[in-house]
Amino acid sequence: MNQNKKPVLIVALVLVALIVIPLLLLLIIRAGGSVSPAIGKGGITVNQNETDIADFDLRQLAEKADKLVEQDLAKALREGDVSLDFMSELKGNAKKGRDAMGKGKPDHAAKYYSRVVQAAESQLAALVRVKKARALNDTIYSELQRLDYLKSTFDNTYREAVEIYDTALRALNAAEFQSAIDGFEATGKILGHMEARATQQIAALLEAATTALEAYNLVGSRIAFESVLDLDRANAAATDGLVMVAALEGIAEQVKVIRALEASGDLEGALAAFERLAAEDQHNPFIRNQRALLEARIIARDFQALIAESVRAEQEGDIGVAVVSLEAALQMKSSPEEQARLVELKEKYKVVRLEILFADGFDAMKSGRYEVARNFYKEALALAPDSEEARTGLEKASSLYLANIRYSQSLAAATKQIKEGRFPIAAKLFNEAMASRPSTVGPSLQAEEARIRASLAAQMNEVELKIESNNRTYVSIIGVLPPDRLREEKLKLFPDVYKVRGSRTGYKSVEIDLKVDATKPNPTITVECTEKL
Repeated sequence: MNQNKKPVLIVALVLVALIVIPLLLLLIIRAGGSVSPAIGKGGITVNQNETDIADFDLRQLAEKADKLVEQDLAKALREGDVSLDFMSELKGNAKKGRDAMGKGKPDHAAKYYSRVVQAAESQLAALVRVKKARALNDTIYSELQRLDYLKSTFDNTYREAVEIYDTALRALNAAEFQSAIDGFEATGKILGHMEARATQQIAALLEAATTALEAYNLVGSRIAFESVLDLDRANAAATDGLVMVAALEGIAEQVKVIRALEASGDLEGALAAFERLAAEDQHNPFIRNQRALLEARIIARDFQALIAESVRAEQEGDIGVAVVSLEAALQMKSSPEEQARLVELKEKYKVVRLEILFADGFDAMKSGRYEVARNFYKEALALAPDSEEARTGLEKASSLYLANIRYSQSLAAATKQIKEGRFPIAAKLFNEAMASRPSTVGPSLQAEEARIRASLAAQMNEVELKIESNNRTYVSIIGVLPPDRLREEKLKLFPDVYKVRGSRTGYKSVEIDLKVDATKPNPTITVECTEKL
């Protein structure tokens, strides 16, 4: 029985162990026995006991030392600015600091880390001086080369600058970086002062040269311009000045006369004189420049005159003239300010002009001048495309204008037909004219209406007439009398023009226009075919 229980006890103990051991491990982990993460990028690690010993300032000092070694100086090492021995010494002190922290000796750790920080910062400061010295060397050397053209004018100053530069360069080669920096900076100040003096001299010479040129003192002007080029061979103003001096030689007296014309305000006369000179010497740069300047002055003068005219017209209320003047000015010369003013003036003109056009259009419509009214409303619609009044007025005026045309044309056609004796057609045309008759008709047209009406009224009744023939000719009237031989025929016809035809075998046919007019005596028509074929 005891032997059978042993396996059971063993299994029970194993199960208990499997349950208890994980619980113990979990309690240990929660109690905190793990290792802390690395501090900084340098791989310095501190366990739980170390963090208890190290204070905040020491940890900051350690991180700063690690950054200086692993980042700032590591870059300088890659660039060859610090030696491997120096880096090895720094890393050794950093390791000693970490070891001291691990052993719970914060004072020793602070000492080693401080050595690392002081040495690294000192080295970095030295590297800054090195880079500055090298950069200054390159800059000052370039300046010495650029200002070489001043050497002949400022010989002593330039030589002094070169000597100081050479001394600074020797200091740089001897690793005396601060001395090199001071020397290079001193050289730069000397060169800057020298260039400033040269600039002042050049400005004074250019002013003197220009004054002499304006007074047509060509010799003095040439000397001054050449002196500028001695200081600065690339000076464009002096080069251009000498070109002007050469261009004036031989025409100075003529130019003086032209200047007198300019002074009197006769710009056109001065321009014409320069154009005559240009015809003799087409490539003279002075003449070309003076012509361009005079043309610009004339444009500016005329521009200002048109602007003044525009302002005056606006003040007097004549907005249309103001707009025209301003538009003419802007065609000569662009001006954003005047362009904006033109926009405002056009808006004012639009309002004023629309009022006038609407009033004139209404008056023209009222007096029966429909074509004039149509033109007024057409202009109004062009000014204000969205104006309902302009659109309606134009449509009405156009309709009445066309009706008036139809009326006038119908009256004229009726008058013509009356003269030709075609009274039925005249009556039809007169009725059409009355159908399109405007509400307002001028006195002359009213008189024409009365005359036509009276003429047509006189032709209302039939007229008796007689047709005679030889009884051998077939006589016919289109629409009235069929072809028949007759000797005499009496008819009653309304006034009109009739076509009377006579035909006979073997004889030439005849045609007669028979005009029947109630205001004339009764006609007798003879129709006979007597001419043989």
